[in-house]
Amino acid sequence: MLTAESERPQVAVKKLGKGTAYILLHGGMGSWNHWARNIDALAEHFRVHAIDLPGYGDSPDVDKSMSGEDYRSLVCRAIDEIIADEEPFHLTGFSFGGALSSCIAAHFGDRVKGLSLIGSGGFGKHEGRPPVNTRSYKSAGEDEAKYREIVRGNLLAFMLSDPKTVDDDAIFYHGENVRRTRFDSRKVSLGDTQRTDLANITCPLQLIWGENDVTAYPSIEDRVMMCRERVPNLRIDVIPDASHWAMYDSAQAINALLLDFHLGLTN
Repeated sequence: MLTAESERPQVAVKKLGKGTAYILLHGGMGSWNHWARNIDALAEHFRVHAIDLPGYGDSPDVDKSMSGEDYRSLVCRAIDEIIADEEPFHLTGFSFGGALSSCIAAHFGDRVKGLSLIGSGGFGKHEGRPPVNTRSYKSAGEDEAKYREIVRGNLLAFMLSDPKTVDDDAIFYHGENVRRTRFDSRKVSLGDTQRTDLANITCPLQLIWGENDVTAYPSIEDRVMMCRERVPNLRIDVIPDASHWAMYDSAQAINALLLDFHLGLTN
């Protein structure tokens, strides 16, 4: 088990490709498979490290009492174990992983060559947002068919807005990820940390949202405004008809945007 005092935390990493390192951080109730439709495209140009964050997927458990701030520090130390001393790397984070990625970029400074945030957390609590109509996974009990039904419904309510994109793979990935979640990502994703972290990054920044992302409350424009106050020369990409898990329902668009941004920083 990893604790706030773990000096050299080891986490599970899916690696593919050669070249400059590129780290991918998944969202809450997730794992490396949040990037299942993106890794191959990125690995044609980079050495991809798709991480299972502490308390997720194949990575070790974490102390349940761990604070969001201690978790952020733990993840920074885990990155230090994955990437060789002083080696530069590119970084992309989704949702909960976006809140962590800004922290990492601020911590590692000029070693981070470029930062992309997709549907990022770290903007504080969603005060006043209408409730998202999700159901408790525990209510399925031992009924696997009911569990899959709940997974599908929750994906549509929160992650994927088009029923056609909620395929068997999406249900399998999310269903397994939920069962293997051992850390409450809200300790990080609902923190108001982007204001400070973005003010302290030194790398180019790309912000990506799906047009239908329910987490961008009160609006994508509101979040862009806050970010521009701290990083005036950032890049904004909004994907039409995409939702929160845009890397899945709009993989081709996401892959093109990430490669255009990050390859442009390697020249």
